[in-house]
Amino acid sequence: MKVRTALSLTAVLLAVSACANVKDVRQRDPVFYGSTQRTADDYTNCVAAAWKGMDVNFERKAVRNGFELIQSDSLGVEAVLTTTTWKGKTEARLSTRIARRDQSLIEPANLCLQP
Repeated sequence: MKVRTALSLTAVLLAVSACANVKDVRQRDPVFYGSTQRTADDYTNCVAAAWKGMDVNFERKAVRNGFELIQSDSLGVEAVLTTTTWKGKTEARLSTRIARRDQSLIEPANLCLQP
């Protein structure tokens, strides 16, 4: 009985530790980086519309000087697109937890750089 309980607790701890949060994903090397003359709001809206059209589940949050689009699933955060404006230039940075969805998320982020 004690062994079964210990194994169950270990499995739960491993499952919880596998969940990624925004900070974890944001700190990973970006899979996409770009800059545009668009405002952070305009660029973020463009990417959000494209992701929505692809049935990507995400939430939008305000951050200092910009916004983040956070894509999550049952295991936690999968991707974070951070868009910030500084001195008239907007920079976009997309980081993902796993490479499974990279390209499908990168393409709209790249296309939205164009004004």
